Amino acid sequence: MLRKETGLHLISYTLLFLVAGVSVLSLTPRIIRAAHRWGFLDIPSARKIHQNPTPLLGGMAIFAGFLASFLIGIRLSSTEFSFPLIGFLLGATWVFLIGLIDDKRSLGPVAKLGGQLVACGFLFFSGNTNGLITNAPLDVILSFVWVVGLMNALNFLDNMDGLATGITFLASMAFFILFLIQGQVVPAIIAIGLAGSALAFLRFNFHPASIFLGDAGSLLYGYVLATLGLMSTWHQESYLSLFAPILILGYPIFDVSFVVLTRIARGSHIAQAGKDHSTHRIGTLLDNVRGTAWVVYAACFMLAVVGISLSMTRDLALHFSVLILIAFLFLLSGTLLSRVPIQERATD
Repeated sequence: MLRKETGLHLISYTLLFLVAGVSVLSLTPRIIRAAHRWGFLDIPSARKIHQNPTPLLGGMAIFAGFLASFLIGIRLSSTEFSFPLIGFLLGATWVFLIGLIDDKRSLGPVAKLGGQLVACGFLFFSGNTNGLITNAPLDVILSFVWVVGLMNALNFLDNMDGLATGITFLASMAFFILFLIQGQVVPAIIAIGLAGSALAFLRFNFHPASIFLGDAGSLLYGYVLATLGLMSTWHQESYLSLFAPILILGYPIFDVSFVVLTRIARGSHIAQAGKDHSTHRIGTLLDNVRGTAWVVYAACFMLAVVGISLSMTRDLALHFSVLILIAFLFLLSGTLLSRVPIQERATD
């Protein structure tokens, strides 16, 4: 995927960031109007926070902005449009389309999971999940769990205005920096395009949101971020390289783990929708949607800084010491948040 490419200067990456951002800024108002015409609306209900019907086609703007930046970046870097690259794009397109169908017709959990596995299949059969440190079967299994898990984690986190989008911006910028350090051009192009799209979309998605991501957007976020995590391990010789992507995406991993464990403890179905996420509990404590978003952003930023810093050292003791400390902090946070009652809605 990266064999025939030339390096890009920071000014080229800045251009790609702007292409993605300007595309999203110009398209989103039109998409908002189209969503009303086509009936792609999120109708308020007892389990939701918003009070007015809100357009659900944000994923369309994200996908368009990301794709425009990506294609220009591939051209600028003189990268060969190889089979792995095509597989990645097919997977992204498939995830986007499955999300659109779910936004319109509400797919069941089994159909949704099946669609996610198909996306993983595109990555696997095009060679994008091979070589996670080694080519062992366990690595392939871990890759599938990673991709499906993160698609659902970002989908879960799309539960308050701006949360999933802000997290995606921070994570993709962290991956961009990591790829610059590693000298990986195509993954850097993917990361900067996603970052530009997400930051521009925050203009419309931050509280009070005028448009939601929908599953088309949140699943796309998860798919691309998970793929970036896999790419960050390419050409690495040690499992230590796994620490950086795990930390960069630490909050989504924490939240989906928190939800699953607390629902099992309560005897609830893990796939049901609800207001029992870590973000909902923080919202209960702060009674403020924007404040909740900023707290989560701060946590993601700090995790990204630690992840990037660890990527520049091979000190095994330091890696495990940091991992144990962060695991303890997450365990403590999860224990405390599990005691926070679930309220009907977070207020501004």
